[in-house]
Amino acid sequence: MDNPTDPRTVFVADSRRVAEVVIELLAANNIAAEHGTSGPHLEAGLFGATETVPTESFPVLVNDPKQADEARELLNLAVNKALVQSAQAKRAARTGTVQATCEECGHVSEWPAAAMGTTETCPECNAYMDVPDPDDDWSGVDFGAPDEE
Repeated sequence: MDNPTDPRTVFVADSRRVAEVVIELLAANNIAAEHGTSGPHLEAGLFGATETVPTESFPVLVNDPKQADEARELLNLAVNKALVQSAQAKRAARTGTVQATCEECGHVSEWPAAAMGTTETCPECNAYMDVPDPDDDWSGVDFGAPDEE
């Protein structure tokens, strides 16, 4: 079993195919990588007891430890890009309509559901308005102090 703290480990996949795709992505960016091996590990069971649990994980290790940070950065960018593309595809596939209220003039407009999560121009006053997206959770975002008017 490879050491999970091995500085060459840049990704741990849950399937061999995903690990292969990651290795191909790295190779396309001139970073040589290979499959690592993983085995059973200790995991907390009932009432605090530990037990050995077989795991199917597929570590990806870069051949040159000096390229590990570059590989991790590349993979983070790829993951973020995939998440954005997934969200865009989900939005594009929406059907129906959604209502949004302009914060400037109070006009209620109807928009195609694919517009949820975007900023549009109010058809009444031409101000920018947000079309809300129920999938966007802004509850944990600190917007700072409100602007004084």
